[in-house]
Amino acid sequence: MLSSRKRKILCLLVARYIDTTEPVASADIKRDYGEDISSATIRAELATLEEMGYLIQPHVSAGRIPTAKAYKVYVENIPQEDDYLPKVTDMRSFLDQKIDQVGDVIKSTAQVLSDATNYTSVIVVKNVGNVVVRSVKLVDLGSDNALVIIITDSGVLKDCFIDLPKKMGENYLQTAEDLLNRMFGNKTVQEIKEQLAYVNDEIAEYKSILFKIIDTLEKFAAGKDATVVVEGTAKLLDYPEYSSEVDKVKGVLSIIEHKEQLGEMVSDGKVDFSFRIGAEDGIENGSLVSASYKISETQEVHAGVIGPERMDYKKVVQVLHDLEKMIKSIVGDKED
Repeated sequence: MLSSRKRKILCLLVARYIDTTEPVASADIKRDYGEDISSATIRAELATLEEMGYLIQPHVSAGRIPTAKAYKVYVENIPQEDDYLPKVTDMRSFLDQKIDQVGDVIKSTAQVLSDATNYTSVIVVKNVGNVVVRSVKLVDLGSDNALVIIITDSGVLKDCFIDLPKKMGENYLQTAEDLLNRMFGNKTVQEIKEQLAYVNDEIAEYKSILFKIIDTLEKFAAGKDATVVVEGTAKLLDYPEYSSEVDKVKGVLSIIEHKEQLGEMVSDGKVDFSFRIGAEDGIENGSLVSASYKISETQEVHAGVIGPERMDYKKVVQVLHDLEKMIKSIVGDKED
């Protein structure tokens, strides 16, 4: 347990290091402390915090920098709402501008989250429940293959690849797409499955496509096939701890590359708001702040922000709080 004075000194040091990236001296803490405290007392407290594993001193004559253990104390003391932080007031209008004709809400939200924080963002849609299909598109890839794009009521694009029959007719794909939209449009997975029981000879040649899409939708609706969207990976190199020491960013990039693992980290379901900082939490030389949002009775969205341990946690927390209202607003509009 830290005393209130140790906790205050530690949080002041972390905040200053986040702002400056420079080791923090006792004189800096004294200026920021706001109460009468001697330099000797501060130096003694800093030495104790170092012994406890919260700080390290790069050189004998240098100030101190926080460890992952210190950042964890710091985030515990971030207010749920920080009034002095600027609100991201244009997030809704920015998100509106980024949504394309197919209503790709999730990808657009990930872009806005990355731009608002200047870190890498992750959006995960999981446990969607009784998803409704809005439309289906088929794209000919050649070599008897096609890409199937499934647009759902949450604006999420689910895609899968299918094999096409040999020597298919010239209008096969267009006919199949028209058929799929007549059968699947504005229906739930269960409604579509019930309709398939009455497939007649006229559309029998499209059965393989129908069942492939049904399988994809069932996994999606059961939460077994989460949608994971990552934006702003290159932003990691904006930070000196990564740009000057490339080895430090390799572990973080490895996690980002494995989307299934990353999706589980963001949507572990333990708490509505969580912090993973440092190697002990599975993200060496980095941090992941995530939030879970209940969008409706059938939809959950999980948002995460990835950056260095020296992340601007206050800003990230504020943006994630604001994002919940933005997501609900956009999804509500799309459903209307």
